[in-house]
Amino acid sequence: MSLLDDLLNKLKKPAQASQPQQTVSGKAGVGSGQAVPTAAPTVSMPAVDTQKQKEALAKKINQDIINAAYKVADQLKLKGGPWPLLRAAGWGHLTDKRGDRYKGPFIDDIDALTPEVKEALKKVLGL
Repeated sequence: MSLLDDLLNKLKKPAQASQPQQTVSGKAGVGSGQAVPTAAPTVSMPAVDTQKQKEALAKKINQDIINAAYKVADQLKLKGGPWPLLRAAGWGHLTDKRGDRYKGPFIDDIDALTPEVKEALKKVLGL
């Protein structure tokens, strides 16, 4: 077998990932002291990728963002209503041009908002 054939065969075979082993004793088909693979840690992915969020926000007007802030403030019982949220997000000026397309940052990129508020906003905005 040539070196090229050997490499191709290795590429065709799925790589075996090494998983942590845990020793378990007891019944139910697992012998005492027998090693069994444990579940690999899960990595949570953002609910919405940046491109999808960008496209969805490009269709929103400033009034949509204002309305979402009001709904989120009500849902989460935010102290002071929606205005602290609007100001923290840098959205205080949106009331000046309510009918204009939203041109602000992605929800996930607004550091002043808590993860809970970000998730609520994205849900209300359909992101």
